[in-house]
Amino acid sequence: MPFMTEPNGIVRKWVNNSDGTYTVVSEQHNETQILDRNKAMANHNDGYTPSREMRRVASIPMLLLEHWKYVEGWDPFHPENAKKLERKLNDPEFMWLRTAPGRL
Repeated sequence: MPFMTEPNGIVRKWVNNSDGTYTVVSEQHNETQILDRNKAMANHNDGYTPSREMRRVASIPMLLLEHWKYVEGWDPFHPENAKKLERKLNDPEFMWLRTAPGRL
């Protein structure tokens, strides 16, 4: 099974189906590292820069961004989806993405 490892840690494998089509299976091997870092950052400080002009709020694994865009059908980076992304990041189910305490 051919595969490709991308710089962002995603491994894509091409599976040859019996009907002559292919399926691409994607895995993100560094996801645990991302989530462990998110937790450490959330416990480190409030996420604000020294000037308090900007705040770090989340780090989202690339594979989850792709899932939201291609499986759920919404682009988390499109301005019209800002409120949806905010709801996701404020949802306790996605708390593991947050890198600072509080709500958006």
